[in-house]
Amino acid sequence: MGISSKLGLGQKIRDLIINYNVVLKKSQLYRNGAYQNAKPLGRNLKDYQSHFYCFLIDINICLLPVYLWVIEFLLILCGIIPPLLFDFLFYIMYAMLFIIGAVLLGVFTASTKGQTIGGTLTGIKIVQRNKKEAAPLMLILRQALGFGIPLVVFGYFFQIVGIIVWWIITGIVILITPNQQNLFDLAFGLVLVNEPDYSNVEVKGTIKKPAVENVQPVQPEVVQPIPIVSETPEGICPIDLHIRSTYSDDGSYDIEEIFRQAKENGMQVISITDHNCARANAAAERFAQLYNIQYIPGVELDGQYNGVRIRVLGYYIDWNNPVFEEFERESLKREKNISMLRVKKFEEFSGIGIDVDSIISSSRFQTITPEDITKMVFNNKTVRELPMVQKYIKMSKSEKEARARFKHGIFGTKGPCYVQGDYPDIRTLIDAIHDANGIAILSSWHMDSISDDGIEVLIKSGFDGTECFSPLVHPQTMTALLKVTKAHKGFITCGSDYHGAIKPNYKMGMTNCPEKALPLVRVITKAAQ
Repeated sequence: MGISSKLGLGQKIRDLIINYNVVLKKSQLYRNGAYQNAKPLGRNLKDYQSHFYCFLIDINICLLPVYLWVIEFLLILCGIIPPLLFDFLFYIMYAMLFIIGAVLLGVFTASTKGQTIGGTLTGIKIVQRNKKEAAPLMLILRQALGFGIPLVVFGYFFQIVGIIVWWIITGIVILITPNQQNLFDLAFGLVLVNEPDYSNVEVKGTIKKPAVENVQPVQPEVVQPIPIVSETPEGICPIDLHIRSTYSDDGSYDIEEIFRQAKENGMQVISITDHNCARANAAAERFAQLYNIQYIPGVELDGQYNGVRIRVLGYYIDWNNPVFEEFERESLKREKNISMLRVKKFEEFSGIGIDVDSIISSSRFQTITPEDITKMVFNNKTVRELPMVQKYIKMSKSEKEARARFKHGIFGTKGPCYVQGDYPDIRTLIDAIHDANGIAILSSWHMDSISDDGIEVLIKSGFDGTECFSPLVHPQTMTALLKVTKAHKGFITCGSDYHGAIKPNYKMGMTNCPEKALPLVRVITKAAQ
């Protein structure tokens, strides 16, 4: 961001003073997870400008005593202040310069866990090389030795020339280092980073995690409905426990946008169940308080049972449990391997080369999906004229239908380029959710392809309940899920599988849960009470 665009500095400083707690909250977000998305300053114009602007703010704050002394000097020349006070005021000025530059600046930086006043306004943070927050003493020493003390010492012994020479040397070092580090950053192993987007981060929340290992389902007839806090549009269920955010590879909206939409729709209870990723939950609990919506921490994990791919929903989980990081890491690794095998199969089958680097560079999760390959094929004028592609175009009424047929025919379970992933056994997932103080729910995903007897066997394998109401399944399947789950006295949930704009047919709150069945779903929303 250029200096010319940074207007209203006075207002920003006032806002900083008023909202100092915001800086501390952002530090907590950074410390407990957001640091992974922080980017060290690079050798580009934008970062140089931000760093320079940050420096100008800090140096001007440190030089406030000098500015005051200049005013005092002018008052002495005008005869308003006695000349005898010149030496006294001069040493007072240097004392204040030392206190602000060598002490207070470092203390402020330590109190904000790595941000100077200029850094809080420009989004620059001083951290360790691994991007985690630096120790307070290290920050104080860095600011004192690299900023305040040289300013005072060189200014006292060499006046303005000494200060200018020092900052020229420092500037040269900053320009030649990869991440704009000064001498003391290099000595202390520090680096400057741009703060990440905190609306998309996941960190430890402030809400106590509920212990639900011993929770027993409450009979629906004794459950009191949650008070209606706002009017829910017709056709929208006020409870939606299956929503994806941008932490999923196919989610469109960040956490706050999901809560904003939930508020507009009059939602009472929601859960964000990202695909093999639990990192959204802390930020979600924070926004739940802001938007006054009950939030149930959640996740959705890929698994398999007797060779059949199944998904498991986990609710009330302790998302800080390391097991979820391991699931996410293994999921990313697995999907990358599947992507490469999918590309290999397609190239061997079709003779069409895939520009892997181009697709991966535009993929947030470094994967290549059937949708990606289908899009590439249909967008290439030469490739779409091939017989294997024309076959689908000629049998379809629209481009959209042709692409869907191609994707299913080539990459579907019976297609020549289908790749079967190796997923964890669902018992492993259920145990992990239970160990994280959570409730394990059988997702309705792909339940249409499983018999009623198969569903019963699945539920008996250790699930605490089932996602009975969902747009993912046929009404007959919902009836079967409901019947079996009630027979085993399990929790009953509902979810829209809302992905956002990427899947426009699924709407938040459209769970296919009838109003008369809401008391059954409300049981799990009171499990932590």
